[in-house]
Amino acid sequence: MTTLSVFMDVPLAQKLEGSLLKTYKQDSCPNKIFLAFRVCQTSKGQSWVSSVVPKMRLQIAQDPSLNYEYLPVNGMRSFTEAALKLLFGKHNQVIVENRVGGVHIVGDNGAFQLGAQFLKIWRKDSQIVYIISSKKGELLCKMGMTEDPSLLFPSPTPFAIFTVALLNLCHEQDGGQANCACPFPVIVPPSASDPQTHSLTRLPPFPQYQLEGGCVPTEPYGLVFQDMGFTVREYSFWDSKQLCMDANVLLNVAEQAPHDSIFVIGNICDCNLTQSQWAMLMASLKVSPTSAQLPSLMPSTLSSINLILFPFSFLLQNKRIFLFFDISNQGLSTGDLEKDTGFLQYFVSQGFEFFCSQSLSKNFGIYDEGVGILVVVALNNELLLCVLSQLMKLTQALWLNPPTTGARIITSILCNPALQEEWKQSLKGLVENIMLIKEKVKEKLRLLGTPGSWDHITDQNGSHSYLGLNIQQVEYLVKKKHIYLPKNSRINFTCINAHNIDYITQSINEAVLSTKGLD
Repeated sequence: MTTLSVFMDVPLAQKLEGSLLKTYKQDSCPNKIFLAFRVCQTSKGQSWVSSVVPKMRLQIAQDPSLNYEYLPVNGMRSFTEAALKLLFGKHNQVIVENRVGGVHIVGDNGAFQLGAQFLKIWRKDSQIVYIISSKKGELLCKMGMTEDPSLLFPSPTPFAIFTVALLNLCHEQDGGQANCACPFPVIVPPSASDPQTHSLTRLPPFPQYQLEGGCVPTEPYGLVFQDMGFTVREYSFWDSKQLCMDANVLLNVAEQAPHDSIFVIGNICDCNLTQSQWAMLMASLKVSPTSAQLPSLMPSTLSSINLILFPFSFLLQNKRIFLFFDISNQGLSTGDLEKDTGFLQYFVSQGFEFFCSQSLSKNFGIYDEGVGILVVVALNNELLLCVLSQLMKLTQALWLNPPTTGARIITSILCNPALQEEWKQSLKGLVENIMLIKEKVKEKLRLLGTPGSWDHITDQNGSHSYLGLNIQQVEYLVKKKHIYLPKNSRINFTCINAHNIDYITQSINEAVLSTKGLD
């Protein structure tokens, strides 16, 4: 007998992952190459695993003293403590003062799932999430201006002038039509051509420009915040015009962000911020002088602060921006565990409270475990205990008990000095190999006479870096040479090895030459 299904009205969900890998698998070309794998690869094309991990897997499997009872709600305590010491250093002030803690989470996105739930409940005024990382390749392509008309630019700052020019250009190219279903007005600074005017100009409604799938975030954790009702806006450190990481993106986004925003910051170690830039960022995120104090401060301040950053420093007051860091590859950026997370010390020393997603899957090579913690830094131990108690309450609804295998492997390594040193050396060897591959790619392109400078390849940290190719060049590589890479040309350099490096560099050279003058 035919019956109606209760799932009749459920449509097929939009596919979140691109079709690049699917197209690659369907390609019958024997020379096809895929340069967009998420995880590090060995020279044999296999997923990289730290040499010490298989030893620990075997040892744990053969240990008769282990039991397989459920873990407590907050997870394995020894794992959390070891992970925190790895992240901050055992003698860091937040550990000594007992104002940092963590919750053992499930999956690479578990920390964001848990943290977002907490922020939704306990920071009700925080409705906008700014995601800033090196992952997205088109700076400002997901430009999201404020919906809050209280965000005013009292003077034509460089960022504001650029923003107006960009929006006017986009508006003209769209024939003056707003193509978005949710247009909104924006208050902008006075015209740069008339700096004496004190009136404010209101642009007509314009669309919030999106790239790659409309309003779907490109970062996986962006989906977490979006599904919980947050407004998500994404920015990239990567400047595709100058072919470099632009640290000023942080400053510019902080300038336009409304009060009580949430900043999710990933891959910040790629930016190499100077100490003065950190100081300016701290000032913007915390407390700035009031408008009444501003006139008396201007004469003495202008001589010591970069004029471009001056309006930024005093524009914001008590913004209460909450920071949520993504640390998913400690040790894989520079090969130095402390250097990769040294930026956290800036925020600790300035008294910031923040969350941090610490994933330990990639740097140990246990990708299938999805192991990590949600780190909480508070002003004191009393506040920390309150936050942790609420987080543990939320975990009961989300997953109740985290798994043990990955946590046991990592804890055994981190708590054994000899094993930890072996792990550090395996990380260092991997990073040195990545650096060597980048040097070889750059040198081969130079010898081929490929137009342009390729220094940006070796200037970037980490396994995933930008080639700096445009859309036409990427399409040439995919369609003509069967080399598959994302449209933003951010590739996994560990996919390049002695067997394919000549073919890849020669193909890049052909792509650049064949598309020269088509920009």
